[in-house]
Amino acid sequence: MRDRILETTLRLCKTFGVKSITMQDIARECGISKKTVYEHFSDKNELIDEVTGYMTDTYRDRLAECHNAGKNAIDELVMSINHTEHMARSTNPILLFELEKYHPSAWKRVQHFKQDEMAATVLGNLERGIREGLYRHNLRTDIMVHLRLLQMDSLFNPMHFPAAQFELHDVMYQLTVHYINGIATPEGQALLETYLPSAITA
Repeated sequence: MRDRILETTLRLCKTFGVKSITMQDIARECGISKKTVYEHFSDKNELIDEVTGYMTDTYRDRLAECHNAGKNAIDELVMSINHTEHMARSTNPILLFELEKYHPSAWKRVQHFKQDEMAATVLGNLERGIREGLYRHNLRTDIMVHLRLLQMDSLFNPMHFPAAQFELHDVMYQLTVHYINGIATPEGQALLETYLPSAITA
């Protein structure tokens, strides 16, 4: 039941944001009483904290799947971008802003995930690409990790790329092509063209 409540809450929050969702809304959507929700979570703050952890854990698992399934560093990166695009399309951008404003402990989880786990994922991909000869061996990986995280922050900020002006798919692929071409060897750049449409790489 606890996982069912978490999954339902995450779906509602991704659709409507955090502020407007009540414990009664969650109970109704789960088909249970509000009392049952409170048997598992003492209040909305605790529930949102747990939902945020559930969300970041799920994203971490998907990135691990991309790493394990990727034939090479570029394959891994392209797969992770496809997953991130799917996640971004299914998430109301107001969610992150409301977490930051109304649920500081949940927002702290998001920041911890980005600064530690996402940074480690990006670094791991860079090191893999260097070993495979697809990324340049003289990269300052610490700077490249920081740059990539800034790119992803910008992607999820509607002030930087307003939906009325920019299509999410185009932004994600342009950022990715720019990033990979900046770090790739000639072999890596040639391989990239086999993954992304020629219209994007042109």
